[in-house]
Amino acid sequence: MKRICVAAIALFVIHGSIAAQNSVFGKNKVQYKNFEWQFIQTDHFDIYFSQDGFELASFAADAAEASYNSIKKLLRYEINNRISIVVYNSHNEFQQTNVLEEYLDEGIGGVNELFKNRVVIPF
Repeated sequence: MKRICVAAIALFVIHGSIAAQNSVFGKNKVQYKNFEWQFIQTDHFDIYFSQDGFELASFAADAAEASYNSIKKLLRYEINNRISIVVYNSHNEFQQTNVLEEYLDEGIGGVNELFKNRVVIPF
């Protein structure tokens, strides 16, 4: 009985490590351009954007503040720290990000990082 349990656990561990390697294999992040970052600040957010992204960052800043005010009213919740929002001009630029280590597939519409208190989104 012990041998069966040990064999099952070993098989589970081996399968998990092989599956983890296969999901990343061949999916390298290629960076085609160097980003020159700028940022704007609102009362509660820091919005980071690259070249030609000021209009998107301004829209994101207005939308974030409006959303926060509505959440604050409805849920009576206030944030304690500033939240960083990284805005990319396109999904292609979003896939080149160094902010996240993982490869980002086309279907991903943004990432929230709870422990780092930031949001990464493409437009």
